[in-house]
Amino acid sequence: MKIELKDAGRLKLPTGVMDLDVEAAGQAAYAASLDGIYRVPLEKGEATRVGTHAQWASGIALVDEDRRLVSAGYDGKLQFRDLGKEEPDQITDAHSFWSWKLAVSPDRRRVASVSGQYLAGGLKYEPRPAEEPTVKVFDAVDGTQTHAFDFLPSVQAVAFHPGGDYLAAANLMGDIGVWDLQSGESVAHWRTPDFTSWGIIKSHCYIGGIHALVFAADGESLYAAGMGPMRDPMAGNSRQLWQRFAWREDPPQKLSETNKDQAGEGLMEALAMHPAGEWFVMAGRLRGGDWNVGLFSVESGERIGFLKTGIRVTSARFSPDGGRLYLGGMSNQPGPKDGRWPEFGIIDRYEITVTA
Repeated sequence: MKIELKDAGRLKLPTGVMDLDVEAAGQAAYAASLDGIYRVPLEKGEATRVGTHAQWASGIALVDEDRRLVSAGYDGKLQFRDLGKEEPDQITDAHSFWSWKLAVSPDRRRVASVSGQYLAGGLKYEPRPAEEPTVKVFDAVDGTQTHAFDFLPSVQAVAFHPGGDYLAAANLMGDIGVWDLQSGESVAHWRTPDFTSWGIIKSHCYIGGIHALVFAADGESLYAAGMGPMRDPMAGNSRQLWQRFAWREDPPQKLSETNKDQAGEGLMEALAMHPAGEWFVMAGRLRGGDWNVGLFSVESGERIGFLKTGIRVTSARFSPDGGRLYLGGMSNQPGPKDGRWPEFGIIDRYEITVTA
């Protein structure tokens, strides 16, 4: 299999993009940015701010057949609004701390948000258990909470199963949990130590963790992404890492991971499975190497394509037909010029061609 990505243009926003979602019709994207929520025409027109959070907007999802928009923020709130309306009709106090990540179910009727503050719990500086549930699920239309699960903070990644009946989340310490949303019970919980670092240089604390999750198309395995361990966590110079797990086994088993010969250095923050289910994309920040966006075969685990975009990628989305890839993120924030702050939020568009 060979994947060709043709650059279809870069769109700019005033501030960095933390998350994005794309209309099924492909006319516009919606971005959660540092200074609010934006509608971004994908062909012609300028980005328009359609709402704000009290702090950074960190997650976004189109729901109810693209008629409504859900956003999450570092203010710990979820906002629910009809498209075209600036004011939300429902604001839900989801967390007392940040919403790290937002995920939407395949039928777009549920959203999940994860949270949790890293506070020292002992002499080893292990995280203190949270005083409230850190994984929550909400009805995507009216904002009511349907599930709440306890998980060790900080919980930095969340994903729905392709069938919609299971939810996975992962945290700073490399813990991964899966819950059955029908019964409300935990069905899997394990730890992989390969994403977490203890700093012995500059920072005497845990850092890193799992920053993205995605299920395989058949739902039988689960991918986690982040960065491998390192002696100096502030350097961000460890391996670009994904791992694949058979989550239904007892205990869950690691099936594969990034080939060391095909990985550079940097924190990986985004995962997305192509609609065909045969390959996936992992993306993030580049510290060293020749790519910050890697394309990988589900069957072999081999890298089958890559990009060096020059930006930090925080979000990756495919169009429903699999013909386009959208990457949201940011460049380094520049200083003011002529009394104005230059734009540094980015949405990159790529046309996809797959050949045998």
